[in-house]
Amino acid sequence: MTSLTSAEIQEHIREYISLLDGSSDERPVHRFLANHSYFFQCIVRLDGQSPLYSKIELGDEFVVDFACFDSSSVGPEWYLVEIESPICKMFTKAGRPSAQLTHTVQQVNDWRAWVQENLHAARKLMPYIDQPLGYIFMGRRKNLDAQGQILLRRMIVENRMFFRIHSLDRLADCARDALHMTGRDGHATWSLPMQALTHRDLRRGLPADAQQYMSHFVSMLIRTKRYPKEMLEDREHIDFDGRGI
Repeated sequence: MTSLTSAEIQEHIREYISLLDGSSDERPVHRFLANHSYFFQCIVRLDGQSPLYSKIELGDEFVVDFACFDSSSVGPEWYLVEIESPICKMFTKAGRPSAQLTHTVQQVNDWRAWVQENLHAARKLMPYIDQPLGYIFMGRRKNLDAQGQILLRRMIVENRMFFRIHSLDRLADCARDALHMTGRDGHATWSLPMQALTHRDLRRGLPADAQQYMSHFVSMLIRTKRYPKEMLEDREHIDFDGRGI
């Protein structure tokens, strides 16, 4: 269980923004996020059945910054997350994807391909994984002008079945949403552990409630041929909430 006060959440957000403002390297950003997993509450439920996992190995070929799944009513949707530097630019002045963005998108696509080509090994590590959705967090919102925002939204919509791209500021927005969970006493409590778990933890097996979800509910979805069909259908509908970048 994690229990935080509104003051602690606000301090964590200030610390994170300061880190983005002063860092040119993604490694300290990754370390911070691995120790403040609720910053990912936009993709992992604070009171859900999946922890956040850090540095997940896909065979001997790849290391994924973070992984988790959403235990939704249409079945588990696994997310593979890449964190890039705050100073990365998404687009060139000519309005084309930057070399760094192109490289990162290819990396996420390589992860997805590895899962499909090594499905037995992938599912042994991440039960029932099927067509994982990639998430890329890179650069800063302030460095995207109006044209860049249009280009980014278009890129996300065109690739909505495969990945999402956001600035690192998006994770601060997610943490701010956690403030809404604080009650009159200024406290919020949720089941998501504060610290991300490890590859070794994932190899040992999912938590008991997640295993129950997988073995009962998900197996029923598979028998009725609803999974992963309905999960993939949901990806067709994408909505930007005004802060999605």
